[in-house]
Amino acid sequence: MLSIQPLKSAQGAADYYAATFNYYSGDAQSMRWLGQASQKMQLSGIVEKKQMLALLEGKMPDGQSLQNLQGEHRPGFDMTFSAPKSVSLLVGLGVAPELVQYHDEAVAYAIGQIEKEFAETRVSRHGEIFFEKTGNLAVAAFRQPSSRANDPALHTHCVTMNMTFHEGKARSLASDTSRKYGVIEQIQNNAHYCGLIYRQYLANRLKEAKFPLRLSGDGLFEIDGIPEKVLQEFSRRREDIERHMEEKGWSGAKSASAATLLTRKNKEECDITVLEKDWKERAKDLGFDAQAFMQNRNQVQPISWFSAIKDKLMALVGKQTQGKSPSEKEAAIACIQVATETLSQRTSIFSERGLAFEAMKHSLVYPKAVSKESINDAIQHEIKNQSLYQARCQETGQRFLTTPWLLTIEAETLARIEHNKGVVPAIATKETVKVFQKQRSPLLPYPMTNSQKEAMLVLLTSKDRYLAIQGYAGVAKTSMLSEAKLLVEAQGYKLRGVTVASSAAYELQEKAGIKTDVFPLVHQELKDAPIASLSKTIFIVDEASMLSSHQGHELMKHIERTNARLILVGDKAQLPSVNAGRIFGLTQEYGIENTVMDEIVRQKNTVLKEAVIAATQGKVREALDKVDVKERTTHEERITWIANHWLSMPQKGRDETLLFAPTHVHREEITKLIRDGLKQEGILAKEGVHQMVLKAKKMEPIQSRFVAYYEKGDIVRFNQEFRKNDIKSGEYYTVGEISKKNSQDNVLPLINEYGKLIQFKLNNLPKYKSHTAPFERIIELYHAKSLELLPGDKVMWTRNFKSNNLRNGQCATLHEIKENALIFITKEGHQLTIEHTHPALKHLDYSYVLTNYKVQGKDAPFGVGLMESYHRFGSTLNNFYVQISRAVQGMILVTDNKEELVRAIRRNTDEKPSALDRISSEQLVRHEERFSHHNSHSIQTVIAKKQGFESQNLTNSLNQKINMDDLLFYSKKTEINRQLIKELEL
Repeated sequence: MLSIQPLKSAQGAADYYAATFNYYSGDAQSMRWLGQASQKMQLSGIVEKKQMLALLEGKMPDGQSLQNLQGEHRPGFDMTFSAPKSVSLLVGLGVAPELVQYHDEAVAYAIGQIEKEFAETRVSRHGEIFFEKTGNLAVAAFRQPSSRANDPALHTHCVTMNMTFHEGKARSLASDTSRKYGVIEQIQNNAHYCGLIYRQYLANRLKEAKFPLRLSGDGLFEIDGIPEKVLQEFSRRREDIERHMEEKGWSGAKSASAATLLTRKNKEECDITVLEKDWKERAKDLGFDAQAFMQNRNQVQPISWFSAIKDKLMALVGKQTQGKSPSEKEAAIACIQVATETLSQRTSIFSERGLAFEAMKHSLVYPKAVSKESINDAIQHEIKNQSLYQARCQETGQRFLTTPWLLTIEAETLARIEHNKGVVPAIATKETVKVFQKQRSPLLPYPMTNSQKEAMLVLLTSKDRYLAIQGYAGVAKTSMLSEAKLLVEAQGYKLRGVTVASSAAYELQEKAGIKTDVFPLVHQELKDAPIASLSKTIFIVDEASMLSSHQGHELMKHIERTNARLILVGDKAQLPSVNAGRIFGLTQEYGIENTVMDEIVRQKNTVLKEAVIAATQGKVREALDKVDVKERTTHEERITWIANHWLSMPQKGRDETLLFAPTHVHREEITKLIRDGLKQEGILAKEGVHQMVLKAKKMEPIQSRFVAYYEKGDIVRFNQEFRKNDIKSGEYYTVGEISKKNSQDNVLPLINEYGKLIQFKLNNLPKYKSHTAPFERIIELYHAKSLELLPGDKVMWTRNFKSNNLRNGQCATLHEIKENALIFITKEGHQLTIEHTHPALKHLDYSYVLTNYKVQGKDAPFGVGLMESYHRFGSTLNNFYVQISRAVQGMILVTDNKEELVRAIRRNTDEKPSALDRISSEQLVRHEERFSHHNSHSIQTVIAKKQGFESQNLTNSLNQKINMDDLLFYSKKTEINRQLIKELEL
């Protein structure tokens, strides 16, 4: 683990760490200088308090001062590297003192890597500020053996001075309020990565010493063989931090650092020999013999996912192992291959650092050491053989990577759109559409807007196979489709809806009368349809901003094959796909016939409507000024205000108000307060049931093929039958104890509902293919959680059960609990009786508060949303726009600081760049030449458009530079005039 904290006071930091060293003065290696800047200042060996204090105050050994004109200088920050609990325990019990050396080496290595990647300073050149890399830090490292709870907790405080050397001169480290640059800002943003550098090095040293390892989380590991109850007994400090984070609804590395500070108690220093005696007694009471563990560990075979599947993995990278143990180079390439597949499902472009991070995580369970250097070399190997393409952001110069397949699906989709222009007959003439609209007008509750009429006209008269309708939130896109459906059917055609989310499918079907299903069902329907069999069917993708590049590519391929048509309907300003790509926005930029619906009719409150319009234009401050913003100082005050505000309403007000928050953690936190209030009111019954429900665990298709990614107690649901293993589709299985043999053979132990153990070979899963992986979903992975259900509770389903007409996102109220069943009343007033054994009860959650993703596409008379400026992924323009556009009459936004929120929304982004956004036209040409014989359509038109964009960007950049030069000239001229006036006055 790695936590990062700024130092508040130079003197306070020097006093605290010096006192700590004095207490542990028996170990000279526990306090030392690290970093290249320390070497430049010839600092080595034991850290002296006087030296450290001077550097913290900005006073250099050569007499140079980094203090500002007011004599101020920020002291620096503390990076604390903590060893896995199993490592700390074996050290504390005195059976593995060599692990201290491994820890020290890992810390030193991590500091060396961090300073290479993140050390930088601000430099002014020709009137402009630049952030330039320096590659050196000065770090005073203090190792301690115990936690504040006096448990074994080997950790090292790395006190990082606010100084670095640049071009031979000492300078302060860079800082940046925008958090795009700056040293501590970037280390905090990449805390998981920096911590993994330490953990991977430590893991490699442990592997070399024959310690078996097991994964214990996202990039975390423990020495295998130590019982979990023993590790928990010696983890009281970690429990304090996790309990505090759970109570506050926090998540992430930065929040963990804050929780570490807030739960910190004054440490009661105890003699280390006394502590070690206590630790040994506690271990003995638990029946753990550390000495015996050390003697027997060499008899334990190390975990090896690679031995079971090495030939498959090596085939992916074009190597034949012929039964031999793979080299470190081959293993590193295989790790990069798995990491690439993992990232490719989530995003179309990724950084080298992000790829290395995923590969390093995957390397942890390989039985032999795979160094970070080997991982970096493997990335360059993949770039050289063109398995990866390098790309660059034109605005920032930042380098990215993508894959040939990701680029292909984007370019091929856009080429297919161009190729299919003017190839289908119009459904109706313009005259027919206009006559229809005129006849329907008096029958409608509200007259159609001009943009609704225009969108309907394009839909019915276009001769292009593929169309797009860009409709902002609240412009009545669904109402337009409902009207279009009448004329479409009158002309002998039919509309078929497809959505990514189940809730959107229900909305389209209920409000527009269009038969609609989620993507997997429609995708299979299209795959099964004969060639050219759907010429009279128009497929409508609603909420198209949520469509991934993989999904868009598949849809358009089968639409063309079946001679059907496709209309993408959505709002590119709303939340993007959770998976790779932004196909809806990309199609509009590259020339799909597109009509814009921009006349908002949802908001009946004029001021609120103006706020939504301002948000669509990116005018954040103007939009916020028109929304009812409630500022509350602490997180507790904010969530309490939301809960109390809702509880203060009469039942009608509660029913008419949507509550939403950025994350599930925030949602659950507010829900707890609401339910506590409802219990006090007596609306929730006193007695209920504790239902075991399932929460999805994120696991990409490639990861599902490795037993290391499963944990004992996980719940697995198969969507495919494996008869030889007695695995049934739709059944649930519990992951059993994963033995060393299971790990060696890549076999997943599963326990069925009758208690029978099934050893399922993950190698029996169908062959992995990059182009089908996003759609296979053979295995669903969950963890179990108890959910208290009381009569009166508002709930929603989190999975579809089509045979029972239950959909993901469907809401209901628990009406009654019977001996064998639960009775619900749906939002529509229907009664549902579900037996206790029905799997639908495994997929329930409270529905009092929804996430922003869940609320997209919904509306209500009133809305209350949480948005905190420090939440990097929650305070974006897309999230802000979605929140304020849900309400019809009134919207309240609860935040910490309005001004900070404005800055955060302007700074943060939900943008998911496409491969085409970053790849140059030259690279696109080379890609086309390389795969021209595979492409179904020539991408020459895509290349031409890309070249046009680049030309326009270059022109814009030149104009901007000319404008800046003019501004600089006139500002200098003005300053000269001011000086002349002053001289004349004198």
